[in-house]
Amino acid sequence: MKIKFLLILSILIFSNCKKSDKKAVSKHIDKVQMSMDKNADSLLLDSKINAVSIGVYKDGKKYTSHYGELDKGKGNTPSDNTIYEIASVSKTFTGVLVANAVLEGKLALEDDIRKYLKEDFKNFEYNGEPIRVKHLLTHTSRMSKFLPESINELFNDFNEDLPFKVFEIQKDYGKKEFFRDLHTIELDTIPGAKYAYSNVDTELMAEILENVYDKLFNDILKDYFKKSTDMHNTYINLPKQKEQYLANGYGMTGKLVPYEVVIYGADGGVKTTMPDLVNYMQLHLDVNNKVVAESHRNLSENGNRKIGYYLPIKNNEEYGTYYSMHGGGFGSQNWFFLLPEYNLGISVITNQSDLDTADKLMKVVKGLIKDLK
Repeated sequence: MKIKFLLILSILIFSNCKKSDKKAVSKHIDKVQMSMDKNADSLLLDSKINAVSIGVYKDGKKYTSHYGELDKGKGNTPSDNTIYEIASVSKTFTGVLVANAVLEGKLALEDDIRKYLKEDFKNFEYNGEPIRVKHLLTHTSRMSKFLPESINELFNDFNEDLPFKVFEIQKDYGKKEFFRDLHTIELDTIPGAKYAYSNVDTELMAEILENVYDKLFNDILKDYFKKSTDMHNTYINLPKQKEQYLANGYGMTGKLVPYEVVIYGADGGVKTTMPDLVNYMQLHLDVNNKVVAESHRNLSENGNRKIGYYLPIKNNEEYGTYYSMHGGGFGSQNWFFLLPEYNLGISVITNQSDLDTADKLMKVVKGLIKDLK
């Protein structure tokens, strides 16, 4: 009788423990979900923002949530299948690929980039000092921000027509024209001396990767991230069957704007889903991943600016060392944050782009960090 009583007691205790565990997990999930809901609701009060997707990676758990409607009045809420243009966050993907190439011995940071190019560029040096691989990675090559140069002039007058004007220039601009214009670049100082954000240096890095792997950049990127971190919906060039999931983008005054036109796509051409971005956070927060550790390594320091492989490195008392990247396209904007000290990753995306959209999304990011760190 005593044995039977003890057996029943053990079962009851075990059952209660299981319920307590479920409550603890549920409470943790609710905390993340509540934070995403609260911060998304606050953002959607803005009349210009119709939709937002949020991804969180926290302590080994993955969360995605979607709000609003992608096209006003259609009721089409974004989902885990929605594919977004992530603009310059793409550069961090390129950085990981270069870090992998360095560890594989395909190239070296101190190498003159002309070693990996099929044309001779006598203009890729200043006073005998060449542009090196590390200069492309840290935006210290002194390359132009855009090619052709006429695009740089357009950005002096940022207005609702800008996406359409840039599109008209880019739609017929390919590798042939890109390499023609690379020969016209004139460096104004020794490479490595000054920082100047450049899309050109990142696109040129893609050409180098194509040459060392003898493979298209789209395939290098797609194959690496599918294999390394289970990202099955990340592309430069979308397959035909995936085009239906690509979110429309809206500009400053709510106009439907064209999609980005890319040559290689290393600078801003990645298209992906929120679940894939959360998997990407997991990759970056893996302390045992040698490629990630290399991509986070500080390669350049100019004043308060530190940068790894296209990845800005930041530090403050509240967050510790963290990494963040903004992506702004014709009709999408996003912030991507990694806080290793809190094992926390955050991505916030909207399919709207205006001069103040980045600040609006940053408020969401800060709200999430405050709630979850």
